[in-house]
Amino acid sequence: MIEDDRLEEVSGLVASRSQPGMVWVHNDSGNPAEIYLLDSQAVVRATYVLGEDQRDWEDIAIGPGPTQGTTYLYVGDIGDNFTLRSQNYIYRFLEPTALATVTKTDTIHQIDTITFVYPDEQWDVETLLLDPLTKNLYLFSKEMSFTHIYCLPYPQRTDTTIVAKHLLTIPFEGENLLDRLVAGDISADGQEILLKTYQHIFYRNRADSVISFAEWITSPADTLPYTAEPQGEAIGFTADSLGYYTLSESQIGRDLYLYFYPRQSGSNR
Repeated sequence: MIEDDRLEEVSGLVASRSQPGMVWVHNDSGNPAEIYLLDSQAVVRATYVLGEDQRDWEDIAIGPGPTQGTTYLYVGDIGDNFTLRSQNYIYRFLEPTALATVTKTDTIHQIDTITFVYPDEQWDVETLLLDPLTKNLYLFSKEMSFTHIYCLPYPQRTDTTIVAKHLLTIPFEGENLLDRLVAGDISADGQEILLKTYQHIFYRNRADSVISFAEWITSPADTLPYTAEPQGEAIGFTADSLGYYTLSESQIGRDLYLYFYPRQSGSNR
């Protein structure tokens, strides 16, 4: 059970690569610009402060980046409930090599800021994905009956404002506010993808790694097990892809848990 008051509005989660069995999480708007390393019991083992604004951090991704053989975290300051923002930001930095045995607080000083706009209009976005095979970043708008998907192709410039490329618009069979995309993740090997609403988790396998992202994301999806949460906005594969985690924002009178779902025996997922 979550007992740390700092973890009341978690909206992003990824499995650490440097600390096996642990996850990185962050809160959304109105909270400190910090990321937290949690162990399997949801205890905070390390805190890292980012010297950036925390306007509306909605998702986090992990994987390769500019320097070969290193792992980066990508924090998406991409939420916009009223679609009033003029620019959006993704903060990219090396994954800290944190100490897992003690509580540690430190500051991350070297951060690349990817500043971008959409080519048409501003969107409220809560899903950020990194494709480890291409290092492209993908953003999914939070809509009820459809979703717009945008791409920031690699290499993403950090010295100017870039324009995201509209990839496609796909219908989304949402019927109410609980059927909107709020999180996602791609497995470390780039072969599997999770997309999450408040009610469901959708899974797709990349059977052929040469298919385009657009073909992959429009292929038929499976629905995976999910225990209803108060306001679940975070999901992430384990580092070895043998399961996935979810975590929710808090609601008065409801306990919070870091849920782990192991890969089903005999399944291809």
